[in-house]
Amino acid sequence: MKRRTFLAASASILALGAAGCQTARTGGTGPEIQAIDPDADLRAAFYFAYPIYEIARTAQERTGAIHGQPGRLNVLAHRALLMDHTSRAVTGPNNDTIYSSAFLDLSGGPVDLYVPTSTERYFSLAFMNILTDNFAYIGTRATYGLGGRFWVVGPEWEGAVPAGATLIRCDSNDVWMLGRTLVDGPADLAAAQAFQQKIRLVLPEGRGPAKPFTVGARGTLDAHKLLLVVNEMLARSPEARGEIARAPDYADLGIGAEAAPSPELLARWNAFLPTGLTELKEVFLYRDLVIDGWAYQERGVGDFGTNDKLRAAVSLGGLAALGEEEAMYFHANLDPEGNQLTGEKTYRWRVPAGGVPADAFWSLTMYEYYPDGRFFLVENPINRYAVGDRTDGLIVEPDGSFEILIQHEAPEGPMKANWLPAPKGRMRLALRAYMPRQELLDRTWQVPALIQVER
Repeated sequence: MKRRTFLAASASILALGAAGCQTARTGGTGPEIQAIDPDADLRAAFYFAYPIYEIARTAQERTGAIHGQPGRLNVLAHRALLMDHTSRAVTGPNNDTIYSSAFLDLSGGPVDLYVPTSTERYFSLAFMNILTDNFAYIGTRATYGLGGRFWVVGPEWEGAVPAGATLIRCDSNDVWMLGRTLVDGPADLAAAQAFQQKIRLVLPEGRGPAKPFTVGARGTLDAHKLLLVVNEMLARSPEARGEIARAPDYADLGIGAEAAPSPELLARWNAFLPTGLTELKEVFLYRDLVIDGWAYQERGVGDFGTNDKLRAAVSLGGLAALGEEEAMYFHANLDPEGNQLTGEKTYRWRVPAGGVPADAFWSLTMYEYYPDGRFFLVENPINRYAVGDRTDGLIVEPDGSFEILIQHEAPEGPMKANWLPAPKGRMRLALRAYMPRQELLDRTWQVPALIQVER
């Protein structure tokens, strides 16, 4: 795949995102005619609804709060170990941070959140509404590392905020709070865990109990399940804020509607769902935002606005992605010529002087592709899964630049210090940049190309 400009890429994305009419020529120099898409209305409703379904499904799987069981709603859970090649809970795990997660139900009242302060260690707590927008942050970037007491409330809550607490008013009663705490390698893990354990969630006295979900989202997706799950989530937040308030726009298609959908409407949904899911998979591949083999994310990830197609695609392939002011992600499946990356070949990736322009940290992580389409960290003899600005012992040039050696077999000589082990076969690389600088946000800094070398 040859080098492309962002102008061309943007034009492709605009074409991809159109969900209404398509232009078709009759041939020769004849007039253009507009081919009407009969599923345009259903497609728009699907893009809006699917993220709500996905966050409900994830909440149910993580909490078990279903069919009258409150499960672990309003309970803070810490994943206090770094991911390695045995980690299979999520596809594409990182080896940079440990996690803190809580699915909140605010219909019964506020929750009290206590967060430690750190001006040295990167951390973030992101709050996602049912439409998967990140509407609030606490952490290194958003609060300059200052913690404190936070009074987290739903959209309809009224009352007095306790003295000394900061109010976080949520867009919906159902919220996913996901925290990330940076670990500077295995030797730093205990200190990172000590910081993480200071994050606490307290339920105030007199607060109502957590309300479990009644409609199960697990199993094969069909129209009946999709509409039931989505409509229950909307009903749990009757005064929802932000983009969720657009739900009535799709009432004629069964979204938020009080009346049961007709058999004809359910048949339309069921006929469309395979097409809709295929379209989302295509978007998440970012085929039209590729430069020198690196796929760049479309603008708006994590704070989607009205771009429901991107929102739904990320819900399918990367749920809980941060907004790009917090982090940006780049992926390489191909070399600059469009050939599949594989551990059967040897590559070099040169980090320029100054490194990747990120104010928190950056890392280049190696993944192995699996037959089911997922990808995981690669087992290797030095237990190295990523190389970044915190990697000790790298050989660096006088100007600060250095090369990362990407190959399956260990290099010989002192440059083994710069080795990023690759699997034997198909592989994928992910570059993460936390707190990206303006040149990354503007897309004026381009990710260096991978260079294939002879062994």
